[in-house]
Parts: sequence; C-alpha cells; structure tokens
Amino acid sequence: MSYREYKDRIGGINHWLFAQDDFKHIISRPFRGEDYTNVINGSGIVKGEQKYPKGYQEMIIPELKRRADFFKEVPALKDINAEDSKVLTVLVGDKDDPKVAASRSYVGMKSKTTTQSGLSSMMEEFPSTVTTAEMYEKLEQWNNDSSISILMFQLPFGGQAGKEIDTTALCNRIALEKDGDGLNQTTLGLMSLGANRYYDCCTPSGMVDLSSVYLVREKGAKLRPDGIASFKGYEVLVAGRSNIVGEPLFNLLKRFDATTLGPLHTGTGTGGNSDKETQRQIYIDLSKRADIVFGCMGFHPYNVHPDTEYFFTSDMVKEGALIIDASTSFRKDGKKPYGDVDPSARSKACAFTLETGGVGPATVTKLVHQGWKGMLYQNIDKVRKALENNKATVVSTFTQLLTAYSDASESDVAANAEKLCNRAIDPNSHPVHAVDALEAIFPELMK
Repeated sequence: MSYREYKDRIGGINHWLFAQDDFKHIISRPFRGEDYTNVINGSGIVKGEQKYPKGYQEMIIPELKRRADFFKEVPALKDINAEDSKVLTVLVGDKDDPKVAASRSYVGMKSKTTTQSGLSSMMEEFPSTVTTAEMYEKLEQWNNDSSISILMFQLPFGGQAGKEIDTTALCNRIALEKDGDGLNQTTLGLMSLGANRYYDCCTPSGMVDLSSVYLVREKGAKLRPDGIASFKGYEVLVAGRSNIVGEPLFNLLKRFDATTLGPLHTGTGTGGNSDKETQRQIYIDLSKRADIVFGCMGFHPYNVHPDTEYFFTSDMVKEGALIIDASTSFRKDGKKPYGDVDPSARSKACAFTLETGGVGPATVTKLVHQGWKGMLYQNIDKVRKALENNKATVVSTFTQLLTAYSDASESDVAANAEKLCNRAIDPNSHPVHAVDALEAIFPELMK
C-alpha cells in the first residue's frame, strides 16, 4: 500500500500478540468432546485436566501484568503503581432483582480479570431509589479522582432508577479520558469520524481483534500500523445497529478498509412498503455475499426463518465465511444462551466463535486494556518523558511498522516515523498518540 505520509494511530498491543507463536492457537480448541480446528478462542479455559490452547484473553492479560511490573525498570515510569489504579463499575438496583444478580455476576468476571492484569477493581452499588442528582454528584467525584483510571455504568439500571434516570445524559457526563466502555456520545461520535479519541467501544473492538487473528494467521494479512489487519477486499456484514455494538463496529470496519454490507436491522429492505417475505429475501441475499459475518442483533421481532430462534441459518452463510457472533439471547427457560447464528452454519465456516468463550472474554479483555491505558492517561506527562528518553527506540519501532505496511520509499518512511514520534511526545497532541507509542515500544524496552 502506497502512501506519502501515514497520519492515523500507530502502535498497540496487537503487534506484540501477532509476533508470538502462541497466537496461532487462538483458532483451534477442543469443544464438547469434539476436536474443532476452527474455533476462535476468546478466553483461556480449563475443564478438568483438559487445558485448552491459549486464547486471546489468556495471552493479553498476563502481558499487561508483565508490562505493569516492568514500570519500575523505566526511570520515567517507576513511580506508576498499577495497583493504585482502579477500574470502577457502578451497579444500580436492588439485590433481589434478577437482572441485577446477572449483572453482578458479569461484574465479578470483569473484576477477576482486572486484578489479574495488575490493576485494582472497584464496584459501587446503589439501590433502585437513587436519584439523578445523587448520581450526578457521585459522577463528578469519580471524574476528579485520579486513582480511577476508567469508570463505567452497568446498564440497564434496575427498578425505579431504570425508569427515572436518563442514563444517556448521565453517561454523557463521564470524562472522556475515563470513558473506558465508550458510553459517552462524544466518544461514539469521534469513533464514527475516525478522529482522535481515548478509547474504542470494547465489544466492537474485541470483535475486530478476533477477526484480525484469522486474517493474519490464515490469509497472511498485513497488520496496519495501528495493529489491526486490513479488511481490504473483504465484504463484511454487520447484523444489528445498537449504539454500543452494531453501529460503532460498522464505523470501525469502514476505517479498516472493509466493504461493508449493512448494518442489517429491522428497517432493512422496507422501502416502498415491501412485505416481510421481500425483506427476508433481502436479508438472505446480503448474507450470502458476506466473507465475514458479525452477529450483534440479538432479539429480533421475527427471524428470517420463522421456525428457528436463530437469525442466520446455514443456508444464509457463504461457504468459507468467517463468523464472529457477539449476540447472547436466552431461551424461555432462561438456561441456555444462544447467538445470532445457527450452530449448523459452523460446518460451512472457515472459523467461528461460540456463544461462550468467544466475543465475551475478548470484550472483557478490551475493557481491562482500556483500564490499563486509562492508568497511563492519568500519568501522561510521565509517559511522554519515557518516550522522549527513548526517542531512538520510538523512531526505530515506527519505521519497522510503517515499512511492513507499505511500499513507500525508505526516506519517506524515515521522515514519517520521525514526525509520528514528535507527535507522540508533543504535549499539545492528543494523549492517545503517546500511549499507543509506549505500547509499541514495550517489547524493545523489555529485551
């Protein structure tokens, strides 16, 4: 790919991930007694004495801990203590509310993973009678607390608070540098524009990372300088348009050069008052074109095939398609979760995620990674000082990443790497450039 000057973000932990031999095992793990060779493993699971190959989460989280421990070896960073940085989750609702109980279980999973990375986890609980004014007051305190690296509200709120508190307005008051879950509409807007921002939404970002694993391992895709595989030449279908998954995923994929089909939603194909059968056929025609299917629709008022609970059935999936399914719906008995894609479609897929152990752990991993970055944002002057002290390493690393990405001349690459290094160190530039740069050079610093 030719360019004169690369101006987007550069760096990230994925460059480290894809340099590890173990990353090849993220696709492939035994499941329910069968030896699937094309399951994308978002976690690292132990069942009895059976140890699965390392998954996405099991590779990233220990590396974050290793890097946090290494701070003491870098003069400019030695005063940063990861354990002093908190990832805060806010839970609202009464303890006997089943929805709150489910949220508490999920928060517990996030908390465990957070502490494994070296950060601290913190949860604040409020009853369903909490008022908007009380939540605003607490949020202002959290925004001004430098020990909190990121904060997020576990939505939806339970009971009376869920009806009376405008959570959109509340989330829009989260400081952008602490909006680790991408709930502030400003964060979402910056994502859609591809503009500088502190974070990407966790679930879409995790889905892109898991698909990048496949593209790099099986298709030999080159990594972009920002650590994501190029989706150029692939038709991708996003099913769903929610503000926290479908819509931001669609915008991310456009940025990574994908040819986007969708997002599919309840209004797709309804022009001219077309009937449901016509709409179903449009769904089918689009899905059969997709090289990569991203399922994030969840509940739908009717399915393409009324006799099944799944949105995508086997006949809708292209032979050799990649399936990344983020949806988790529950049957009426509430016991067994299911996604958007019928399991019968797996035999046609080149690789796929499962309802559990796929996108969920990747989302939690991204959230913890956001907390780790939030810690660096709280210490941005120290980060820039570390980069300035290691400027030659920054320029050298950037040169390698840019060279691998394009066929630009050596002189163009060298000049661009120098500019990008200066941008990262510049106190007037967006902090994301400094944090990305530090992530990029960590492997060299730790040698």
